[in-house]
Amino acid sequence: MGVGGRSVVSQRFTTTSPESLTSAAILGEKTVGIAHTVGVRFADPIPDRKKAQAAITVSSDPQMRGAFYWISDSEVRWRPERFWTPGTKVSVAVNIYGVDLGDGLYGDENLSYDFTIGRAQEIVADDNTKTIVVKRDGKVIRTMPTSFGKDSTPTPRGIYMIGDRVEHIIMDSSTYGVPVESAAGYRTPVQWAVQMSYSGIYMHGAPWSMSAQGSSNVSNGCPNLSPTDAEWLVKNTLRGDPVTVKNTNADTLPGVDGLGDWNIPWPQWKNGNADT
Repeated sequence: MGVGGRSVVSQRFTTTSPESLTSAAILGEKTVGIAHTVGVRFADPIPDRKKAQAAITVSSDPQMRGAFYWISDSEVRWRPERFWTPGTKVSVAVNIYGVDLGDGLYGDENLSYDFTIGRAQEIVADDNTKTIVVKRDGKVIRTMPTSFGKDSTPTPRGIYMIGDRVEHIIMDSSTYGVPVESAAGYRTPVQWAVQMSYSGIYMHGAPWSMSAQGSSNVSNGCPNLSPTDAEWLVKNTLRGDPVTVKNTNADTLPGVDGLGDWNIPWPQWKNGNADT
């Protein structure tokens, strides 16, 4: 009995605490290149990857076959078997609200994203010719001399996807695990840069290496360009444009680097890694 002789009924409720909620973000822009992959980045590592995948739908017109692959504990990608067809319309829905993503971690809200595949543009960076060639809809529209990574820091081979395109950036080796004060360290302001990897590879303006561009490799790993060519590249590329680097004296860019999805063979990609 409670105060005043009234009955008091005690009930116990279980609620989801703020500490057990996670959010998601969809990576992309409204118009993207033919190699763009759908990226969903969670704010926390996901214990049950299969449940997370089941909450994500990707549809397209025309329809494309695709599959999920996790590039980290908190980021999953959906990739078609081959490059998109220009003009394809794609819709992504992440319906995680209230979904237990494992170990009591719940999604806090749903989100969606629609995008369109732009023109068919492909870039080939060839160490044999020391050039970067841009093709749009099958026709060469620009050829640019370049300098790749020197022998001690060669530029990885493989297929890259373009990420951010920026007018100004500080290239800081400590961001990628190399102390600035070390012999191989650097912290250099750069103008006009096109991101090729999460590990710090950019095609960028490098006026200091113009005498080597087209003839020798002197960079720390990034393909160097003249400021004029780098500016043109920033203004004439889309997120998701493919860049193929070939004939360098280096291993292939890892498929889980962040922009190297296409370096994972399709049979491996389609089998997924949600159980690992």
